[in-house]
Amino acid sequence: MDLTARWFGDRAVLVDVQEPAQREQVAALLAGEFPDLQVRRGMVSVLVEVDSPEAHLLDRVNSALAEVAVSSLLRPGSATAHVVRATYDGEDLEDVAQLLEATTSAVVQAHLAQTWRVAMIGFAPGFAYLEPVGPVTMDWARVPRRDTPRSRVPAGSLALAAGMSAVYPASMPGGWHLVGTTREVMFDPERGDRPALLAPGDDVRFEVGDE
Repeated sequence: MDLTARWFGDRAVLVDVQEPAQREQVAALLAGEFPDLQVRRGMVSVLVEVDSPEAHLLDRVNSALAEVAVSSLLRPGSATAHVVRATYDGEDLEDVAQLLEATTSAVVQAHLAQTWRVAMIGFAPGFAYLEPVGPVTMDWARVPRRDTPRSRVPAGSLALAAGMSAVYPASMPGGWHLVGTTREVMFDPERGDRPALLAPGDDVRFEVGDE
């Protein structure tokens, strides 16, 4: 795989990296190499941004990428695996079943059987965007965001939207369909050097349970 940056406007360059764990490696590498620049993780890329146009930005980033032992960097690491216990009692579960043309029981079983991977953390601290990996157990992309977002979604709400799943780490507005709840604490600022329970590249499986 060729790691090459390309211009993204006149103040940023973009590096395409599809796999979440590798994307996190690239972002960490560039953040360490360029502490004076802003390195932003996206769903399928890493953005390196400066405050004002810099003619040599693209060369700087490509030089940093070229110096990496690419074969080592891009070798998939051992993902951290998490089991999140959940209760499938969400008020949108029936609506989701209709969208998927399935019974609520079938949706729950498909969600439990699916392996999910953290694509990125965004929107709010600890909010992990989970994308399906491996065999896809249901056509999750058929579940869009809600037409009308809620002004308040309780912390611990298990949700689906736009082909992804997520757990709301705190009470906040949200437009995803709610299918369940969990008592897992997704973000705790007092939790040492890893306040977010999940990190990009981690694998997640859900199990039925309330502890």
